[in-house]
Amino acid sequence: MLDSVYILETLSPKDFYERRLDGHAANEILKILDVTTEYRIAFTKPLVERAITEAAKSKAQILHFSSHGNSTGVILTNRKNISWKAFVELIKPAAGPDKALVMATCGGGDQQLTKALTAADVVFGWVFGSTAEKVHFSDSCLAWSILYNRLYDHGFDKHALMTTLKAINAAIDGDFVYRRWTGKKYLRFPTEK
Repeated sequence: MLDSVYILETLSPKDFYERRLDGHAANEILKILDVTTEYRIAFTKPLVERAITEAAKSKAQILHFSSHGNSTGVILTNRKNISWKAFVELIKPAAGPDKALVMATCGGGDQQLTKALTAADVVFGWVFGSTAEKVHFSDSCLAWSILYNRLYDHGFDKHALMTTLKAINAAIDGDFVYRRWTGKKYLRFPTEK
């Protein structure tokens, strides 16, 4: 049910040196599953823009964005901070109601991202991420491995996705969520406590 993922990685220089690359790890899992992938490393905003253009042309089902982040936005390799509002404009060409966005960042599941998407009228059918301030490399790799294995087997069925998020959150500490576009707004699962 999962056939294509575009992975864009823009982590810190130290992460590249120490090979803590969750996007690369996700790419390897997807290859094992025989899912078509494209993996790009982008150190600067112009390279991120180029990758997003490629992702839009590729018709990939999922845009997997791996970077550092927090509740206010993302941070590129060259340490450029991008607010959620600016990030949404950046990824707009790759959006679509039948596509998913995987935010492999700390704070990538933050409500501010979906508020920025809604305000800019940019829609992804599903947005996955963690609301935690800190997600460790091994936890991120495990979360995306579970997600992609389950998407491969079950697709984007709502009840299957609920089971997937329960499995991720049972395996690791990171408050992983997904938000599903209803046509009017994003609904979060698990719901806020």
